[in-house]
Amino acid sequence: MKRIALSVITIVCALAGYAMESNGSEMAYSAGASNDTTVMTLEQIIAQESRSQYDNDYARSMSSVWGKNTFLNLIYNAPHKMKSDEFPSTTGVFSREYKPKWGVGLEWGHTFNFHSRPLGSVLFIGLDYTWMDLNFNKYDYDALDDFKDYTPGVEVHNLPWHNEKMTLSYGMSIGPSLTFYPFTSIRNSGVNKFRLQVYFHVGYCAEGALIKNVNFEGSDSKNGYAFGHGMFMGYGANLSWDFIGVGLELRNANNMKFKATDKDYDTGKMKMKEETTRLYLQFRF
Repeated sequence: MKRIALSVITIVCALAGYAMESNGSEMAYSAGASNDTTVMTLEQIIAQESRSQYDNDYARSMSSVWGKNTFLNLIYNAPHKMKSDEFPSTTGVFSREYKPKWGVGLEWGHTFNFHSRPLGSVLFIGLDYTWMDLNFNKYDYDALDDFKDYTPGVEVHNLPWHNEKMTLSYGMSIGPSLTFYPFTSIRNSGVNKFRLQVYFHVGYCAEGALIKNVNFEGSDSKNGYAFGHGMFMGYGANLSWDFIGVGLELRNANNMKFKATDKDYDTGKMKMKEETTRLYLQFRF
């Protein structure tokens, strides 16, 4: 009996030892598998953090370009005309267009973007505000022989707008703008600085006119003055690289109302309209 009992105890102990060894191996395997899974997850996290850090570094490097939202435009008023459909006089009403010999302008403003990074890495939506829109135009004398269907007489000479004149206007404007960075996905330090902006502005301006050599029948030549004001609308686009660019704007003014300041040639309020194509060199900072 003792031998049988010892034999049974020996077999049970052997089986228990084998079971414990198998269980330990399975636990070690499970622990190893679990450890491998943890390592893979950490690798993914590290990769994601690396990409995020790369994006942040790139955004910081581009912030100097994206942040150049103050602009200064040096303007040449190319095709430009001022016209009146109602020019009061004692002999009738006529329509006439006046084209300046040359004209220049200066515009200073800022684009306020609604978000700090471009949507889809491409687009900024913003609001433009220009606090200075200064324009100067020089007009030559219009020969009276050019006026057709108009009765010549002293009254024609009394209309000062036909004479040599200079105009100076100052205005401000506001309106939406869209700014595109089409090459940001390339991540190239050169081409990703290209910027394309389109905009629409509505503004208000005051304008003064110096009219030279107003001739009166039986009187000496003298200078005259007129002042006007009115709203204007303009839309355009500019293409720039980093801090410098070029642009084009089409602008029109609706019913600028002018009033002469000298009673000797006061013809009432002159309703004028201006249309201008503006070419400009742009600086951003």
